[in-house]
Amino acid sequence: MKNLRVGIIGCGRISVMHIMSILQSKKAELIACCDIKKQRADEAAKKYGAKAFTSYKEMLDCEQLDAIHICLPHYLHSKVACYAFEKGINVLTEKPMDVDLQSAEIAVNKAKEKGVLYGVISQCRYNNSAQLVKKALESGKLGKIISARSTLTWTRPDSYYKESDWKGTWDKEGGGVVIDQAIHSIDLVNWMVVCEVESVSCSMANRGHKLIRVEDSAEGLITYKN
Repeated sequence: MKNLRVGIIGCGRISVMHIMSILQSKKAELIACCDIKKQRADEAAKKYGAKAFTSYKEMLDCEQLDAIHICLPHYLHSKVACYAFEKGINVLTEKPMDVDLQSAEIAVNKAKEKGVLYGVISQCRYNNSAQLVKKALESGKLGKIISARSTLTWTRPDSYYKESDWKGTWDKEGGGVVIDQAIHSIDLVNWMVVCEVESVSCSMANRGHKLIRVEDSAEGLITYKN
């Protein structure tokens, strides 16, 4: 089987994790890197032996790719994914799927329609601790889940938001701590409980940042049907 021809769209901070995974894989080959900032695209392409693009459409039109990794601002995730689906290209996208449910659902349906794979990064599921608990639950060793609690206490100072032209915004990031950091914690709970959600009650606030208007703190209660 030939190696998968893979492209990276978005050459910012998180893209390095994707690129290193591709380079270490025996089944994939990095073909192209794309970023609207030409210098960033050129630097990544030169460093990793790929071709540089500043337009994702041009990259997908010109290169015969099997898959792409999307490492863009949240509001662009499903838009770029759908363009790739139309060309029969598989997609692995950074979380979240998008900033609104409708856009995410459109992308899922488009992937099904075109018969391609659509993956969303939820890397915490692969941590050794998460795998240990999941297997214990599936085997019945831990019995029935009565309740679950997840707490996240990461720090994102104003300096973190100064480095970005889209983070900390409602229209481009889609929120703050919940959609960007705690999304992993919530995903792990959903993955462990494995049940449809019945209701969500929450409160959110910006308590410690002057540069952003999205929430930096949140607490909530999720009720599952079981």
